[in-house]
Amino acid sequence: MMDAAKVADLVLLLIDGSFGLEMETFEFLNLLQVHGFPKVMGVLTHLDGFKEPSKLKKAKKALKARFWSEVYDGAKLFYLSGMQHGKYLKREILNLARFISVVKTRPLTWRLAHPYMIADRFEDVTPAEPVRLNPKADRDLLLYGYLRGAPLRAGARLHLAGVGDFDLQEVDALPDPCPLPHQDLPPAAAADGAAAAAAKPARRRTLSDRERLIHAPMSDVG
Repeated sequence: MMDAAKVADLVLLLIDGSFGLEMETFEFLNLLQVHGFPKVMGVLTHLDGFKEPSKLKKAKKALKARFWSEVYDGAKLFYLSGMQHGKYLKREILNLARFISVVKTRPLTWRLAHPYMIADRFEDVTPAEPVRLNPKADRDLLLYGYLRGAPLRAGARLHLAGVGDFDLQEVDALPDPCPLPHQDLPPAAAADGAAAAAAKPARRRTLSDRERLIHAPMSDVG
């Protein structure tokens, strides 16, 4: 939680509406206060457990007041009414995603002065023979992810959370695994599309089914 508090631009606190705020929630909020307190949004779940509308309304009001007292007055709180076929309702998730896409985050000095990367996968490229002779031999790893903050240069010291400090040998920029529809076109088509968009910008609220990509390595999705 401490490492996430240092690099998060927006924090979504999932709160079990049938239980309320847990001790882990308060601990994480304290960590956020130490590291600059980024934008915080609450998401109430398990609201379908309330069968009576009066009890649901009372629980929402009480949780909202407690959430505001812990974060700040006016903090956004979303309500997920329930699930269908093991998934949250599409309309509620769409509204949440739209709000996330337009929310304004506060720049923090520490993050502007330090490079940091959210790694989503890694590869062990150590030759097999040294590992066979010595299972505890040093390894060579490739880390893939998204870089934020200041530029990251080869030769710098890299800190892996919970592991230690290591030397960075090489840094390469890779294409976006989930590009926007106009980013994966051929150069000529992209240029034509950019010119057309400059002349008359197209406003789109959602992506088509073919354009909805999921990039979630090491998460057993897909």
